[in-house]
Amino acid sequence: MFQNSLFLDLRIVDLSHNGFVGPLPTKYFNLWNAMVDVDKENTKYWHAYDNYMLNGLIGARPYPYSMTITNKGVKMEYAKVLKIFSAVDLSCNKFDGEIPDVVGGLKGNLKNLKALDLSQNKLVGNIPTQLTQLNFLEVFNVSYNYLTGLISKG
Repeated sequence: MFQNSLFLDLRIVDLSHNGFVGPLPTKYFNLWNAMVDVDKENTKYWHAYDNYMLNGLIGARPYPYSMTITNKGVKMEYAKVLKIFSAVDLSCNKFDGEIPDVVGGLKGNLKNLKALDLSQNKLVGNIPTQLTQLNFLEVFNVSYNYLTGLISKG
């Protein structure tokens, strides 16, 4: 049932506030290839098309996708969303156990990830040192867990 082709184009994962229980679903972190393979030279915005009819002719005009991400009560609004934007929000669930090494190893894999939110779960243990080195993140939130250790200011 679980296939390598699952979620090939997935860039924004928001599974917050769902009451999920158990360890973090680490096998998915390795499958989110769209967050890895990014051609920054050919950066474009996500868009949809609005179909219309004018003088009997059918046409379609593009309009940009927009989104709002809320982190710690602060709304970040994006009027346009770059195709290279990626975020993972697993907050406000009941994930437990330690943060697996695969999440700490994102530095080499998900270097286009802009936000990682694991807050308000039941995670325990040390904050993996590798997580403190993810200096490409704009948002990194592990608050309201049972974690120990320091987060570098890097």
